Amino acid sequence: MNKIIVIAFFSLLTTGFVIGGEKTFIELKDFSRAELKSGGFKLNEQTTIHIKARGAASEKKRDYRDKLFAYGWIINSDTREKVWLMTRDNTSLTGSDRKYDDFITLPKGSFEVYFAATYFDYQSTFTNIRANIDHRNSSDIISIGGRHDWIASWIEDWFGIDIFREWMKNSKNWGIELLADERAEISLFNPPKDFPNVLYKSIGIGENEYIQQGFILSKPVAIHIYALCEGVRGDDLSDYGFILDAKSRKRIWEMKQSNTTKAGGADKNLKFDGTVNFNPGKYIIYYFTDDSHSYLDWNEAPPYDPLNYGITLMGQSEADRNAFNLFTYSDDKNVITAITKVGDSENRSEGFTLKQDMDVRIYAIGERYSSRRQMADYGWIINAQTREKVWEMNVDKTVHAGGGTKNRMIDEIVHLVKGNYIVTFQSDDSHSYNDWNVSPPYDQEHWGITIYTDNDKFDKSTVDKYTPERDKNIIAQIVRVRDNANQLETFKLNEPTRIRIYSIGEGQRDQMFDYGFIENASTGKVIWEMTYSMTFHAGGARKNRIVNTTILLDKGEYRLRYRTDDSHSYNSWNDTPPEDAQYWGITLYKEDDNK
Repeated sequence: MNKIIVIAFFSLLTTGFVIGGEKTFIELKDFSRAELKSGGFKLNEQTTIHIKARGAASEKKRDYRDKLFAYGWIINSDTREKVWLMTRDNTSLTGSDRKYDDFITLPKGSFEVYFAATYFDYQSTFTNIRANIDHRNSSDIISIGGRHDWIASWIEDWFGIDIFREWMKNSKNWGIELLADERAEISLFNPPKDFPNVLYKSIGIGENEYIQQGFILSKPVAIHIYALCEGVRGDDLSDYGFILDAKSRKRIWEMKQSNTTKAGGADKNLKFDGTVNFNPGKYIIYYFTDDSHSYLDWNEAPPYDPLNYGITLMGQSEADRNAFNLFTYSDDKNVITAITKVGDSENRSEGFTLKQDMDVRIYAIGERYSSRRQMADYGWIINAQTREKVWEMNVDKTVHAGGGTKNRMIDEIVHLVKGNYIVTFQSDDSHSYNDWNVSPPYDQEHWGITIYTDNDKFDKSTVDKYTPERDKNIIAQIVRVRDNANQLETFKLNEPTRIRIYSIGEGQRDQMFDYGFIENASTGKVIWEMTYSMTFHAGGARKNRIVNTTILLDKGEYRLRYRTDDSHSYNSWNDTPPEDAQYWGITLYKEDDNK
């Protein structure tokens, strides 16, 4: 008899049984009106904790449904790592719920407990439902059995009153209770526990957020960056951050699939937790979120550290905090020219003049074709005199602009010599400002292209607006030609002259349909003709062809000619127009005076 009593007593000790009375120090209950609740506690010594929890999982164990959709967990407040998690394996089935009732031992330190019920997973023989429960829709109140309860009304409308009642009944019973020996010294705090030496933080971030914050470092600083984000493996991140050098526009740090790790909960929860070295200078923090799965409403299981969703920068010491200062940054300072909020099927141009050589910042957001080899909505800059392209939004140089993976952006510094320039932005027939067919980019207002001076002390006298005029070096010109045209312009040369020919037309399969040529005015002999073999792609549809070449013409009288067929011409395109659509036709420049 005594032997049996000893064995039973030993068994109680090894299972974590607490001798004496217990006290509840944290209780998180009723998830019919909230999807996440939390509590923080500090232990002055190693302590055995009694955990009582009730959650839920789908009845069938497969794929993501292997995980509980109503469950609790505990993290270490200093390391932000999980120390306990409620799972299918450590719980037992109680009715339609999962129950946990056991003991764990935690060391001295600070901890945070969380419980989440972010979505509803219902299964029966003929029904399989997985629905996000958005508790922000507090206006959706319906009456069940004479009692007003909150829930998104479409759950009842779509899935029936029985499923609604089951969710309401079960969610009120979900929750977690932490107990300990009544003599244990436990103090409470509101999570999350503050990080040490915080330089900057933006946490608790919701959907469609666009954060932009500048900071200055007066000395080299190794900054600890802790950031949570969303991303499905193999795709661009949906919620993420980066830091760039305000001067060079180069990204010093950014969240990528390759440098993030799993953050717990849903597989798409990712985090960056590391140190990055920064030199003295000015920097800009960016952090973006898309239209779902955020601190305000998780549509799948949240990360283990949900209250820190966002980005936090920390120094190593108080001296680092003294070397760090915030400044207000705006993308609308020192604008030379801008084409923004571009809609479908637009081709917009603006001219500008640089009165001295200058570094300029080019910021453009557009759309990449699904083939990923070229842009659908994009911008470029040409020299107004030579019509030569000096910059373009090359698909290979773009990065993800947030939202749909086809949203692309470029933000770089380029050097332009003094002169006149024309910037153009062209869009196709879908996915543009305020008419998106997938999730929009984070910076919707700048869909298009903006040119800035790369100088905080902007001298407005060094730039000017440029209105295109007929260049003084143009000898003859036929442009903006329409369908079924046969236009000519005569010109005379008083001496042998080197001529630059710039012509845009239509051609396919080694044949030109819209093209220019030069003939001797006296004999009618063709001196030069635009052939397919001498052309290259002019942007837009492949049949848009361009030639930019020089020839030497003798003294004499000539006729400049341009012919078009019955389709695809200036402002009557049957396919995507060329980049320099205004110059559909032919232009002759006096080359010697243009050097």
